[in-house]
Amino acid sequence: MLKYSVIPLFALCSAVAQADHRHYSHSTARLAWVTQVSPIYERISYSVPREQCWQESVSYEHRSNTAPILGAIIGGALGNELGHHKSNKRVGTVVGAVLGASVGSDISRRHQGHHYETVDRCEIQNRHEWREEVVGYNVSYRYQGEIYHTRLPYNPGKQIEIEVNVTPRG
Repeated sequence: MLKYSVIPLFALCSAVAQADHRHYSHSTARLAWVTQVSPIYERISYSVPREQCWQESVSYEHRSNTAPILGAIIGGALGNELGHHKSNKRVGTVVGAVLGASVGSDISRRHQGHHYETVDRCEIQNRHEWREEVVGYNVSYRYQGEIYHTRLPYNPGKQIEIEVNVTPRG
């Protein structure tokens, strides 16, 4: 029976002996006093759409196709009457129609009515603007008489929670 008790006792002593040669690390959360907080700014560009409006004077023409059409009909009829033979009558009709349309168009331009209207025009224009944004904080804090520095994404206030790691030398 003693033989069966010695083996576990030997295993336990051996584990304790090995434990003395291992390196243990121990970590604890503590509070440290904040001594200085400085915001870190970054310049950010953003687009602002703005509607820009103005008034514009627009010209409108009153245009009619009646005068050139009538000119072509009258010119064609006259050209047909002036021709003596069948082939001359055809050529006279075509030439008369073209000249009549041209004369009718010229007359129509002289009598066209122009009028002006004021219309509102608007367009969206993007304007780039800049603003300063806080992107983090440079923080100085005191722990056991020493000053340490870190960068945080938030303002920690008067105290900061730190993690202290203890590792034996050797």
